[in-house]
Amino acid sequence: MVVNLEFIKAIVTAEEVLLLDPLRQEVLPFVDQLRQQLPHKSPFRMHGASPLDTQENEMQFSTGGQWLPVPDSEGLQNELPFEFQVLEIALEVVCTYLDTNVAELERDAYPVLDELARNVSTKNLEHVRSLKSNLTRLLARVQKVFLINAIPFLHLVLIFAYLIMKKLEEQKKTTNLIALISC
Repeated sequence: MVVNLEFIKAIVTAEEVLLLDPLRQEVLPFVDQLRQQLPHKSPFRMHGASPLDTQENEMQFSTGGQWLPVPDSEGLQNELPFEFQVLEIALEVVCTYLDTNVAELERDAYPVLDELARNVSTKNLEHVRSLKSNLTRLLARVQKVFLINAIPFLHLVLIFAYLIMKKLEEQKKTTNLIALISC
C-alpha cells in the first residue's frame, strides 16, 4: 500500500514500512509512534551512510509480519493487519498536525479580529484577508486528507470485513461438520 498523507510518504507492505525522508521534522512523530506502537523483531535500519546523508533518506521498519491484537468493546481480541495499523498511526499523526495548525491559526486570528473591531483600516483588513486565505488553504488540506484517504481506506476495511466473514463461515461449517460426525 502506498501512503501519501501530507508529509508522510511511505510504502507499506505486510511486513515493513519504507519511509521517504524519515528525518524530516514533521515525519519524526510518525517514526516515534511506529516505534512505540508496533512491535518489531528487527530494529530500524537506515539506508545510507549516516543520518545526515540527504541522498538516501529512507527508513525501513519491519515487524516480521506480525499483527497486533486490538481489544474491542467486549474485551475480545481482534487482529488488525500490519498495513491498517500503520495507516491508523499515519492518520493520527497527520490529524494531530492539522489540529495543531488549526489551533495556531485560531490563536493568531483573535488578536487580528479584535484589532479590526477597534480600528478598521487597510492594514487590519489585509491581516484579516491573509488569515482568511490561510484558513481556506488549511481547510483544503483537511478535506484532501479526508476525501482522498477515506474512500480507499473504507474499501480496504470492507475487503477485510468480507474476508473475516468468510473465515467465520468456514469455521462454522467445520464446527457443524465435526458435531455431525461426532454424533
